[in-house]
Amino acid sequence: MTQNDYRKGLKAGSGHGSPARYAVRRAFTLVELLVVIGIIVVLISVLLPSLAKARRSANATKCLANLRSIGLAQVQYVSDWRGWAVPPIQGNNNDVWPDTTTKKRTVWFNNNGFRSALGMPDWVPGSGNGGRFPEGFICPDASQANDEQTNRQGAHIGFSYGYNARHVNYVGTPIFTQPADKTWNAATEFAGVKATRVRNPAEKLMFADAMTPHLQPQHSAHYFRVDGFDERRDGEDETAFVAYRHSGRNDRINVVFWDGHAETKDRGDVEAVKDPNAASTHGPVANRTPNWDRVWELSAP
Repeated sequence: MTQNDYRKGLKAGSGHGSPARYAVRRAFTLVELLVVIGIIVVLISVLLPSLAKARRSANATKCLANLRSIGLAQVQYVSDWRGWAVPPIQGNNNDVWPDTTTKKRTVWFNNNGFRSALGMPDWVPGSGNGGRFPEGFICPDASQANDEQTNRQGAHIGFSYGYNARHVNYVGTPIFTQPADKTWNAATEFAGVKATRVRNPAEKLMFADAMTPHLQPQHSAHYFRVDGFDERRDGEDETAFVAYRHSGRNDRINVVFWDGHAETKDRGDVEAVKDPNAASTHGPVANRTPNWDRVWELSAP
């Protein structure tokens, strides 16, 4: 074989010991595979927290947009009803609508004037659409509303957002009530508020992330600090509490205020009691934080 023939054989990959043939058959070693797998694991561990954070941020943004829409609906309702905001509760809880077993007591999310302002279909007693809104209008992080409180009509907004009802019937003589009444009327169960009588509306909480339809300051610190007050409401004593659901530490909440603006707030900006286990309907006053008046009491300066 001449030198020229040998070179041709190398180019064609001929011969048992040909370098070209060896290059084609070469595979990763076990060590190399383990290195690649290790790099992939490291990249996933770095990216997953960032992806989770991005998802939480997107959910919070969508939720805030929902609350902003609720604030705009309140503005329209106030305009349509001569300055009166949607009542948290209206109608008694004894009588029922004709041909149904549905009580005549109407919660804010079943008020058809308010539903119309939100662009939602009317509530029809007995139809199953009470409190039901399209799932896109429910906070994405409200897990019980989205996973359990759903039917063909939608998800239950009462497990997603709540209305500050401090002015309803938790004081002996409400300052906000039916024009003809001076005191709470249990026979009609109506108490409302005129928007013009809310003092410092830019600081007063109107609607917020919640696990209940109505909110009270004495339960503003209960979320994940009192047993049972979490993202699953299944007890009768779990009432009137906000949900700080917009962070991994349960310390961020979306709020729309009485002037219509919405923002994400820290837990310390909303909590109205120091020790949630010592809180009661009216206090005690020594257990209150400045947020009790500044954020929750609509008549307080």
